[in-house]
Amino acid sequence: MSINKKSGRERTDFWITEVMWDSTRGCLEPLTEVYDNENELIIRIDMPCVRRKSDIKVHLTDDTVSIEAQMNRVIQYERWGTFQREAKFFRYTKTFTLPAKIDPESSKARFKDGILELRLPKKERRFTIPIE
Repeated sequence: MSINKKSGRERTDFWITEVMWDSTRGCLEPLTEVYDNENELIIRIDMPCVRRKSDIKVHLTDDTVSIEAQMNRVIQYERWGTFQREAKFFRYTKTFTLPAKIDPESSKARFKDGILELRLPKKERRFTIPIE
């Protein structure tokens, strides 16, 4: 850790350990937002270059989500780093652990305008009770 001389705030230096792509398999990790409501988790996944819902596979357990999607066109990068000279990506993959247990059988998915939305009802629901 170090102190920024201008602001006086502590700064933590770190290395990014999670890679958002795998050029050997042609996979990109899609951008994901997770919203935790009282009774469900809502997950929105940005998947540009995916045209049809039939190109997407979603696998659920009570605490994980795994997503694979085939792109309708290849995304290619050339000369984008010191060591990386060329990479082609043709699918999305992402697996992550959920912040709460869900009911996979009651879950729903919708794909519209390049956004996959998952609605995952929680197994354990919270109730608010009045205090007398």
